[in-house]
Amino acid sequence: MNWIKMFNGQRPSEIYSVQLPVTWTDRILEFIAFLLLIAMWVLAAFLWRLSEGKDVALHIRLDGEVDNVGDPLTLIIITVAWTFVMLLLAFSAYRPRLINPSIRITTLKQLKLVVTQVRGMNIIMGIMGICLLLSMVYETIVWVIIPTCLLLVEVLVFSILIRRTGK
Repeated sequence: MNWIKMFNGQRPSEIYSVQLPVTWTDRILEFIAFLLLIAMWVLAAFLWRLSEGKDVALHIRLDGEVDNVGDPLTLIIITVAWTFVMLLLAFSAYRPRLINPSIRITTLKQLKLVVTQVRGMNIIMGIMGICLLLSMVYETIVWVIIPTCLLLVEVLVFSILIRRTGK
């Protein structure tokens, strides 16, 4: 098989070691994710001050009934954990070997789509973190369902794009 022609001189196992150039689109996606992370921290501090002395919802059933409550400090703990997840996603966009795509990546175009998908997921995770904080204080499940659907649509669309690009 002619590896040089097919993979720009690299074997399929080496495709993940490629340093992809960072484009303006990538920078914009990262900036939006960063703004959402800052907004999440500001909202967590605001909601923590707002709910001081009152319990916050830790679990809401699908029928909207709260079946577990906790201390408002949980808002800060959730925000710390969510920040860690967002930072891991941001870091993995620069280290494609850390990404575990659902399809075998064989071209650089596919790899670029996977990295863009991770950056998009980071934005949706920021939206989901904000919605999670709002749902904990205002006790409604709707806040979390919307970004979850966004995440599912994003994964579906990019999976189709990545699969088609590889053909």
